[in-house]
Amino acid sequence: MHYIFFTLGILAVLNSFYLKNPAQILWLCYLSLVIIGFGILKRNSFLIMSQIYILAIPLLAWDIDFVYYLITQSSLWGITDYFFAQDVFNLGRIISLQHLFTIPISIYSVYLIGLKRRDAWKLSAAQIVFIFILVNLFVPNNININCVYNPCVNFSLGLDFLPYQITWFLVFFLMVLAAHFLLNSLLVSNNKLQL
Repeated sequence: MHYIFFTLGILAVLNSFYLKNPAQILWLCYLSLVIIGFGILKRNSFLIMSQIYILAIPLLAWDIDFVYYLITQSSLWGITDYFFAQDVFNLGRIISLQHLFTIPISIYSVYLIGLKRRDAWKLSAAQIVFIFILVNLFVPNNININCVYNPCVNFSLGLDFLPYQITWFLVFFLMVLAAHFLLNSLLVSNNKLQL
């Protein structure tokens, strides 16, 4: 299974350079592919869970938006509009399909490996801060990697009174904690997955 994530992660990096847009390698979903692949290879469920906490809610939103567009041929939140924008099927679209299966396969991997630590959310939070800093230092705001500069969705969160960067951190940290507590409550009954 780790080969799936490693292969897609490497393809994402190579495709970013091919498109002359190396900043794309800082997308959390691309980095997470490599980290999850490494976690599966090393049987390190702590690493895998840290990525699940970061990705669970954003990927669920991506999946809902994607399926909605497939069914209705219209945009719901605008998250996956890029996927349907052109008639040409390219490598970037193939890589984007990982949004559909990354979380289920990752959770299954943790199930098989078992989880001994409950604090993977701390690594998630540190990674979010680190990526935010990298994007702000090295990526122009017109690229908007990880939605750091502007919202990537077509709806308001009701936090417009706050500076956007504070809202970004608040939303990401809340998503990580929500994913942690949700997975904890859903999976704690299984002795192998005591989150």
